[in-house]
Amino acid sequence: MITAKAFSFSEQKRLNHSLSLKRQGIWLKWSENSLPFDFSWKNLIWSSNYHIVKFVLHASINWIKTPGLLNLWGYTNSSACRLCQAEKCTLHHILSNCPVALTSKRYTWRHDSVLLHIQKALEILITDSNSKKETPTPHISQCFVKAGSKITKSSNKPNLVASALKGASDWKFLVDFDHDQVVFPPEILSTNERPDIVIWSIKLQKVILIELTCSAEEGMSSAQLRKETRYFSLKSQIVERNWKTSLLTIEVGVRGFVGSSFVKCLAHLGFSRAVTTTLCKTVSLVAAKCSYAIYLASNSANWDANRILLGPEHL
Repeated sequence: MITAKAFSFSEQKRLNHSLSLKRQGIWLKWSENSLPFDFSWKNLIWSSNYHIVKFVLHASINWIKTPGLLNLWGYTNSSACRLCQAEKCTLHHILSNCPVALTSKRYTWRHDSVLLHIQKALEILITDSNSKKETPTPHISQCFVKAGSKITKSSNKPNLVASALKGASDWKFLVDFDHDQVVFPPEILSTNERPDIVIWSIKLQKVILIELTCSAEEGMSSAQLRKETRYFSLKSQIVERNWKTSLLTIEVGVRGFVGSSFVKCLAHLGFSRAVTTTLCKTVSLVAAKCSYAIYLASNSANWDANRILLGPEHL
């Protein structure tokens, strides 16, 4: 019989060994600050996304057959990218750093596919928020439950008490897609900047900016800092016009790992735990499916820049 102490020691040995692996242990560098892909038994056994699960598992330890890895194994003479001829074509290069993939809008397609699902969730949240009246503070007698009674609380209802949308019923929002670009609300500020999501209330003179990045998991922290720096000037200009503003950066990894910033953003907006969990799994799957398609097309210059986004009907 294996004791808990022995199991813990054995687990620590495996983690230490993983840390010593430069290529296969890289997942440990981002695992603490992100939610992993859904590797539950239900998903592993019953899911129809067998190839996606396999891709994510291999991608997590950089074990995907790329030109760089095949060259390292001695199977090919060149490790160059088939699209841009970069000298060393790694998985990181294919999924997030190839200039040809960037200009042909392969990464944009993945980004906007993830953004589409966030938009649909926001539509429900803001509609529900605008239809709710302010909940008065309960009398102390209402805080007690009679003996034998049960507390009924729906986990799917938005947490409007702790929501950044509390206090107004005139919230509006815009989502900027590559195929459907928006103009920043001129009643707030005249600018050519286009954050991915803008949520605002004229009554509260409050605006929430949200910027999504679908980056390599090892680059999530850098992506967050880059976006905060980029929109610092925009925030300052909005504040000068006497609007309260906040910038939320959210990161979804190309391998399907969801940054903790995404969960914090959803909680800040008032999404329930149940909806947050579902949405995190959804965007994780969408990012992984898109990355798998990008990987499969890494040898081909043919790519439809007007490819339809992966919506709910494609999952």
